[in-house]
Amino acid sequence: MSANTEPPGYRTTAGEVLSRDDIDVQRKTFLITGGTSGLGEESVRVLAKHGAKIIFSARDLAAGEKVVANIKAETPTAEITYYKLDLSSLASVKAFADEVKASAVLLNGLILNAGIMAPPFGNTVDGFETQFGTNHVAHYLLTRLLIDNLVANAPARVVVVSSSGHRLDGVDFSDPNFTTRPYDKWKAYGQSKTANILFAYELNKLYASKGIEAFSIHPGGIPTPLQRHIPIEEAIQRGWTDANGNYGPELKTLPQGTATQVWALVAPELKGKGGAYLEDVSVSSPKTEQAKDPNAAERLWSKWRGCSVNRFAELATVE
Repeated sequence: MSANTEPPGYRTTAGEVLSRDDIDVQRKTFLITGGTSGLGEESVRVLAKHGAKIIFSARDLAAGEKVVANIKAETPTAEITYYKLDLSSLASVKAFADEVKASAVLLNGLILNAGIMAPPFGNTVDGFETQFGTNHVAHYLLTRLLIDNLVANAPARVVVVSSSGHRLDGVDFSDPNFTTRPYDKWKAYGQSKTANILFAYELNKLYASKGIEAFSIHPGGIPTPLQRHIPIEEAIQRGWTDANGNYGPELKTLPQGTATQVWALVAPELKGKGGAYLEDVSVSSPKTEQAKDPNAAERLWSKWRGCSVNRFAELATVE
């Protein structure tokens, strides 16, 4: 993509979004998953800089402390709290949600940002394929556990970080965990990102009347630790880097990559547009038929409708 073909919002930064006269995040509280690196850390930083109160999740508490120290060095008045969360364990999700609720915080929105991309085959503690379980199931459960808090403090928003990678595959409802089909890391990634889109759509359908709007977003191509599982040879083959591991200028910076999720969280012009898929700080549309299918969204949600937290593991391999 050349500079001449970039969409208007392609180079917009999160800081530019939050500097608008019609946006004020002061005294609002947001929860962000995956706040110790990449887009999550940048979201924490820029929102805190503009006066928002932030809770973020950290798999590594030492990494969380480092993030807080770095941000407070830049913004001494920043109000930031973090709790341990391992999205590969539903018990950890519940423990994290319990800590958030015990703090009596009043949440104005969630950014479901944490995720993994294209790792070798594996399963979560509860038996889900790693990408499906981490990127979708854990965030579904977390939102469900915190939804009463959001409703009590409505209007509020839930932003689900998906990807243009949803084009790689849809949700295989008969075998989401690759128990009978060969594992393909990119199909698994695509499935999880399609699930993110469908989840946001159905969440919005169910809760918009209660003041909760949900959006799915594609942040764009940004060099972050998300690429940790991609060998350099594959990155070169895909055109992401040159032979020396340098990323191309067409990729976004972290502030640019964070813009769409921050915009989705706070932009007043998005009121009433919940359920939409966003990219480049604008309303877009998913690129596959399944990702636009309301029936698929309802089917995915109903897979766990009415189930207790303890029942999730039992359903890991059941349609």
